[in-house]
Amino acid sequence: MPLSLVGTFGAMYLLGFSLDNLSLMALTIATGFVVDDAIVMIENIARFVEAAWTRSTRRCAAPSRYGFTINFA
Repeated sequence: MPLSLVGTFGAMYLLGFSLDNLSLMALTIATGFVVDDAIVMIENIARFVEAAWTRSTRRCAAPSRYGFTINFA
């Protein structure tokens, strides 16, 4: 997440954007999406581990269940 924020601020600087209220609101919402997606993945990995799924089963099941949410949120 810190790398994405640094990249965002760098792109804003290069394109000449300023930090007005709308930009700050968009950064806040985008950060919330990243944190929420990370929490979802960690919870599901923990659930798979507790259910004693093998690594190969977890590797095949996770993208099909949560890949769309993580990639397109």
